[in-house]
Amino acid sequence: MPRNSRQNVAVLMRPESRGGTMNTQSEHRDQTLTALEEAASHYKAILETTVDAIITIDSQGIVQTFNSAAEKIFGYQAEEVIGNNVKMLMPAPYRSEHDSYIGRYLKTGVPKIIGIGRQVTGLRKDGTEFPMDLAVSEVPLKDKRLFAGIIRDMTERILLEEQLVQSTKLAAVGRLISGIAHEVNNPVSIIKLHITSVMQNIESQKLPEDLIETLKIIQRQNNKVGQIISGLQAFSRQGSFSPEWIDVNQTVHTALRLVENTLQNQDIVYQVELEDSLPKVFLDPIRIEQVLLNLFNNAIEAMPGGGILTISTTLETDQTDEDWVVVRIRDTGTGIEEEHLSHLFDPFFTTKEVGEGTGLGLSVSYGLIQEHGGRIEVSSQPGKGSEFQIYLPVTE
Repeated sequence: MPRNSRQNVAVLMRPESRGGTMNTQSEHRDQTLTALEEAASHYKAILETTVDAIITIDSQGIVQTFNSAAEKIFGYQAEEVIGNNVKMLMPAPYRSEHDSYIGRYLKTGVPKIIGIGRQVTGLRKDGTEFPMDLAVSEVPLKDKRLFAGIIRDMTERILLEEQLVQSTKLAAVGRLISGIAHEVNNPVSIIKLHITSVMQNIESQKLPEDLIETLKIIQRQNNKVGQIISGLQAFSRQGSFSPEWIDVNQTVHTALRLVENTLQNQDIVYQVELEDSLPKVFLDPIRIEQVLLNLFNNAIEAMPGGGILTISTTLETDQTDEDWVVVRIRDTGTGIEEEHLSHLFDPFFTTKEVGEGTGLGLSVSYGLIQEHGGRIEVSSQPGKGSEFQIYLPVTE
């Protein structure tokens, strides 16, 4: 083959060779981009489906990312938070302290909250505060410093812990007083039997007036002891638990009819705001009526000069997507001092005068609702009134 022919062949082959190399590089680049996109999609899916809130901020405290769990916990949409200072999610005093934490860390390198989990208080969009577990870590990047906060709402956990403590306390006291009530009830019944017999024949015996009055006092006090024993037995939850599918609104009406005359006599106006089409709940109607009556009577006693009693029912879904039928009982009475709220469901705790109450009504109510898998909460302002909320689980 002539020399110039070989050159022509070489010239013709070079473009194909370069083209093959370019195609290989392009394919490699496409594969890399695809892998990066898949990785980004993978990490975004994890970020958006985790149950914990994940928030990233820059060194100035400005929010860079705000995942779906954060939206659910704080009540904001991501676009409402991104670009703003993370302090908007904090109540005082955390709000004023936050920037100094970051500034001190950037200056000294000594972490105070970085890399350390702790419990703090968060601020939702609606203004309510809630306990949360916060863990902050630094995200190393080439051109800037980011900080990631992982947040878990502790509201339910703290509530469950409080319920466990209360349940343990009630169980221990319940075992004790069950035996006491049984032992005391026997002599009290005998005294009642004999006093009743004497009082039935009091005229034929021609007893002195002062003795008759003494016997009446004994009878009244013995009856009172009997009532206390009944309360103790109820507290220890003696008797069978008989749940059935019930309409909570109907149970509310049934309990209200039992106190209607008392409400009228005390100049108390009652308002009923019951949500229609509530699902039926698997409850023991007698026990729920007992709880409602306890709370109604407490409200009546809190309004000696009259007032307004409001009873409402709603269907609510909590943050774990569980449904609850909620009964709210609100009065315009004297209210409860803040220092008493944490002891309100303790056995034998009462703010009434000596001899006017056993301190068992709310403890019994707490135990009965807990027996149904529910809970009771209370909020109050002295001088303005109180509201009790009964949460009853909706089960299929």
